[in-house]
Amino acid sequence: MRIFITGGTGYIGSAVVRALVEAGHSVTGLVRSLEKAAALRSLGGMPVYGDLKEPSTYVEVAADHEACIHAAFEYGDRATDVDRMAVETLLAAARAGAGPRSVVYTSGVWVLGNTGERPVDEEASTARAAPIVVWRPRHERLVFDAGSDELATAVIRPGMVYGGKGGLVSRLFASAVEEGAAVFVGSGANRWSLVHRDDLAHLYRLVVEKRARGVFHGVDGAPVAVADVARAASQAVGKGGATRSIPLEEARRQTGPLADALCLDQLVATRRSAAIGWKPEHASFPDSVRAACEEWRA
Repeated sequence: MRIFITGGTGYIGSAVVRALVEAGHSVTGLVRSLEKAAALRSLGGMPVYGDLKEPSTYVEVAADHEACIHAAFEYGDRATDVDRMAVETLLAAARAGAGPRSVVYTSGVWVLGNTGERPVDEEASTARAAPIVVWRPRHERLVFDAGSDELATAVIRPGMVYGGKGGLVSRLFASAVEEGAAVFVGSGANRWSLVHRDDLAHLYRLVVEKRARGVFHGVDGAPVAVADVARAASQAVGKGGATRSIPLEEARRQTGPLADALCLDQLVATRRSAAIGWKPEHASFPDSVRAACEEWRA
């Protein structure tokens, strides 16, 4: 398949590009610099220069592909508007193309808010989305509503992603090395639903190849208390499991609404993802942490 992707050199997107190329697909990625173009080529993708904020720079290219994946996110004052613009542009591009098309949007499990004691699957409400992503369900709805016989639309909601150098989870390795203790926010009793980014990339590949529709959760099904995640990260880098908690109020002053998102207690299930044949290969984070640490160091 010919697949167009935004964010193809990002933390999640680079893993997706690699997985698609390894499966034999032709991947074109939107880039803004020579450095990003080189990074995409190293993954096996073909760069096209443009800007997510300027739809005219990529809409025609996207229309020439059988599937479009939106994995980019522009931070800043206009972040929400730019994301919506990108969604609308990719949907328009897909409608303009000939034959069956697919559009895949990257959301996240934070739209589920605190889940309570029963795991929630893809049918769960987003009415209690974390404030930092309260706008995302509206963008998910744009994607859903655009679906038709010719256009398959899907939303993937990754959990807390680990593996490699980037992502929020890797901050635990970094803080343990730099400060002697893995630093987390709040009491640490809340649970994260995690996923290795290579497993997540496999989910993207399946959704595209099967022209799957609807919501798909990308988590490994083994939620872990944040304090235990931090302890495992600390042990993996040789700090003996030492951890340090930042009180939520202090974290809010430092990072705003991100602090509350990091304190969400989430038990997330993958009923629809499992139904299309997705099964994570990596063990739960505590059992995979040493390999994840080596990836981070590399």
